Amino acid sequence: MDRNKTYEIFPARGVAEIKFGMPAVDVEQLWGAPDGKSKNFLGDATEVRDACLITYDNGDKGVAEIGFPSSYSSVQINEIKIFQRPHNRTIEDLKNLDSEAYEGQGFIVFKNLGISLSGFRGDDFEALTVTIFKEKWWDDVLRGMKRLS
Repeated sequence: MDRNKTYEIFPARGVAEIKFGMPAVDVEQLWGAPDGKSKNFLGDATEVRDACLITYDNGDKGVAEIGFPSSYSSVQINEIKIFQRPHNRTIEDLKNLDSEAYEGQGFIVFKNLGISLSGFRGDDFEALTVTIFKEKWWDDVLRGMKRLS
């Protein structure tokens, strides 16, 4: 994985060349072998590649979620570089793209963009993450969150 590469987010499709639903073998061909494999608390398979986390859906075994830490400075959507601007501006710009946004449990979730942010209400740059997820992946969690005002 290249921390200097631009990773473009495509809502409901994926990130860069990685598409939702893609099997792990195809991800490995594009992004190399994982540094580690495990399961998350829900039992979904996960792979770590240079601090990036890919989660696979237990149902179809395909990519469901792709997470990047702030050390990947060029993760972007519609030319909004997630980590290269003040946190409040990132939140507002994403909200302008997706008014169906929620907040709770330390996350800000933009349902229609398929993006969740973590750490953006704090001041620790190294704690920031952005996760891109497939449609409906966060729907159950959103029920317990409040609308972002």
